[in-house]
Amino acid sequence: MLVRLLLALAAAWLRALGSVVEGGQRIAIIGAGAAGASAAYFAQEELRARGMEPAEIHVYERSGRVGGRAQVGSVQYNNQTLYFEQGASMFIGQNRHLMAMALKFDLALCSHPCTFGHSNSADMAANGAAALGAYGLWEPRTRQWEVRMGSGPMLDSLRLLWRYRGVGDLGHVRRHTRTAVDEFMQSYEVFDNSTGGAYESWAEYLLDKPLLRMSAYYSAAEFYIGERVRRRFLDEVVSLATRVNYMQDIDRISAAGAHISMAAESDTAYSVAGGNWQIFAAMLAATPAHLHLNATVLDVQRAPALAARPYALRVRLASGDEAVEHFDSVIIATPLPLARMRVLDGRHTQATAVDYVSMHVTFVIGVLRSDLFPPSTDVPRLVVTPYHTAEPFNCLSILACLDPAARRCRDGPVLAKVFSREPLSVPQVFASVEWVRRKQWHAYPRLTPRNAGYANASSSGAFSLDRPSPPPIVLDRPGPAAGVYYVNGMESLFSTMESQSVAARHVVRLALFGKDK
Repeated sequence: MLVRLLLALAAAWLRALGSVVEGGQRIAIIGAGAAGASAAYFAQEELRARGMEPAEIHVYERSGRVGGRAQVGSVQYNNQTLYFEQGASMFIGQNRHLMAMALKFDLALCSHPCTFGHSNSADMAANGAAALGAYGLWEPRTRQWEVRMGSGPMLDSLRLLWRYRGVGDLGHVRRHTRTAVDEFMQSYEVFDNSTGGAYESWAEYLLDKPLLRMSAYYSAAEFYIGERVRRRFLDEVVSLATRVNYMQDIDRISAAGAHISMAAESDTAYSVAGGNWQIFAAMLAATPAHLHLNATVLDVQRAPALAARPYALRVRLASGDEAVEHFDSVIIATPLPLARMRVLDGRHTQATAVDYVSMHVTFVIGVLRSDLFPPSTDVPRLVVTPYHTAEPFNCLSILACLDPAARRCRDGPVLAKVFSREPLSVPQVFASVEWVRRKQWHAYPRLTPRNAGYANASSSGAFSLDRPSPPPIVLDRPGPAAGVYYVNGMESLFSTMESQSVAARHVVRLALFGKDK
């Protein structure tokens, strides 16, 4: 018995030593969305930058496609192809990873939405100059516009100043947004230094980001309400951004989520012609990695003591057969609360629990009802219902006006994208319909303030916690070159394609080199 134990310990020691000294680690990545593709791509890039041997990487994706929540659809209409993003629909100019990858792989960028699937430089310039853009806050009970923007940057700015004089300082909100974005941009500083370490927890990630750290404790309403910002401004401007980006209202979403939402509303919004998923497909195609589609990971466990590598994955393959594969490290790059797999006997289930918003996305080609909106005006690109309103929809985006002969967009058929909490009643919104496609997502995590309704600061400035810390990054680490790591815990702070890519790169550094190498 003792001899057997010593042999097992020696085998484990040799595995770890061999991985560190000789390279050639065998790494499993679960999920082929933004996080998984980034993990695979940056793992090889980080090894290459240090002159080390590439890893043997296997990426497992339970669906038949790459992209995760970045999923595009298309429909033929009048002899042209119309594209529509069904999930992660856009990114902004400051999203360094996504912009760099789109340019590196020669992907055509459009101003969002990229409905016609080709670059539109003029639209991108106009989008960047349009501040919050063309939108209407529409009250379904009265069928009137509470707020309507879209007459041009100068006139819209004057309207905002007039409506919110004394109750809303847009500059004040934008300064906080700018600070939050600047703090997120610090995430890249470690990457510029090949000897830098990585974070072992998302709480540690926030230590040098005081605004984001504080904002995780407050709701957006708690954070902003004061002399310079009053309730009406929050309900009509900030809540508009949080409802569109995360389908959450300002008294439920953290201030960090509100900052990120406002960043998306105040910068140029890009999409890739033909679908954002192409960024992640290109990253995987450029990576020495084995991609397994329609492969469902059922179980991640420690391997038997004498196994050549410390972790065993039980996988149901596309053929329906099951296989067991062994790896040095496992990077989970899919939301664990939504994954149908057992990890390390479920001992981290509670720590990784995050609630996700269930939302319905309905795409329609049809003519809007003539009695829905005020008759004297056209319909803006984005229509949002007020704070806490769920019927008939949360927001409606017009992706394209399809009748060039129509004097106004509302007079002819449109391609529209509608977010709602319940399945959309199409006849409530459209007078006639030519085509409908529906999808239900668990698209966004609930960005609940960590103090769940209040935040108390002691005299030392420390905040009291009423909720658990963000989900852990390290789920298991038996040695310096082995472990199970979780990327998607960062989504409890805020969730974008870029933040998932950044999170994956940090986790990869931790998995490959540890914290201080």
